[in-house]
Amino acid sequence: MATAHEPVRLQYWPPSHTVDAPDTWPDAYEFGSVEDAVAFAMTQAPANRELAWLRTDDGAILKPAQIRRLWELRRDS
Repeated sequence: MATAHEPVRLQYWPPSHTVDAPDTWPDAYEFGSVEDAVAFAMTQAPANRELAWLRTDDGAILKPAQIRRLWELRRDS
């Protein structure tokens, strides 16, 4: 997994799709760190109709449950 300060792309995907779906990825929001992208994902959900996914430069994909856990860990510190 990427370190906290590597560039990541945050994308919103309809709940009916999976990260491995053959569809193209939607346009991304670019962030300089995982922390910034997680904060945005947890506070700026587009009408709660789509799920947030993070993609890192090293190819890791963080799914919604992983994003939620990182947010919880951040708040607990």
